[in-house]
Amino acid sequence: MSIAFPNASPGHLETFILATRSSVDSDLTACLWTEEDRLHDTISQLTAWSGPMSLVVVTSAPTDHLTMLKRFPELMSLSDTHASFGLSLHVLQVTSSFGGSANAYLNVARLLAPTDRVVLFPDGLPLHLSSNLYSSIIRSTSPQPLVLGNNSRRTYPFAPMSPVVLPKDYPTWCTERFSLFQSRSLDWEDCLWQLWLESAGEVKSTAVDSWPVVETGKSNNSALSVRCTT
Repeated sequence: MSIAFPNASPGHLETFILATRSSVDSDLTACLWTEEDRLHDTISQLTAWSGPMSLVVVTSAPTDHLTMLKRFPELMSLSDTHASFGLSLHVLQVTSSFGGSANAYLNVARLLAPTDRVVLFPDGLPLHLSSNLYSSIIRSTSPQPLVLGNNSRRTYPFAPMSPVVLPKDYPTWCTERFSLFQSRSLDWEDCLWQLWLESAGEVKSTAVDSWPVVETGKSNNSALSVRCTT
C-alpha cells in the first residue's frame, strides 16, 4: 500500500475470516476487490468459485463487524455456502473511494490471501464462469505468472482484464507508477505489462473454456504505447 499510495489519506482496514478451511500449499485463492455499492452484485458472482477467496471491499462508511453484517446479510449466507473453501473479507475504509488505486486494492487481497498461490481477478469473477475453471487451473504449478484468456491472445499484449495465476510471494507486485486515468482496465494493462517485462517475457498464457472474447484496443495511455513500440 505504501508503494501505491505514497501520500495516502488515513484509512482503516478490517479483516473478517468468515470461513477458512483451505490448504495453504495446495489450494488457489481468488483475489478480487469491489466498491461497497457493487458488493451485492459481487456477492452473487462469488458462488461460482469453488475455492478460497480474498475479497477487499472499499468503503467510506463505518467498517465494524456488526455494521457490515447488518448492511450486507448476504455475507453470512455466503460464509455458509463457502464454509468448506474459505472466505476472507477485508473492508478498507478510505476517505473517498473515488480515484483510488485499483491495483493497490488487488495487492491487498493478494497479500492477505490464505494460500501460497493466488489468481488475481482485476474485474471480479466473469458472469459466465466455467464450472471447471478452478479444477483446471489449480493443477498449474508454474513459478511464472499464468494469464487466463481465450485463443485470440496467447502472447503479450493479452486481452483486457485477463486474470493472472501466480505464487503469492512472486516478486512482482502491481504498482501505480503509470496510472494517470483512474481506470481499472488501464491500471491492469500496466500490471500485465509489468509482469511480462520483469519476467523477461516468461509469462505463460492458457485458453479457458467459454472465456469472453475481448480484443485489446488501442490504449489511451501514451506511456504504454511507447513501451510497446520500443
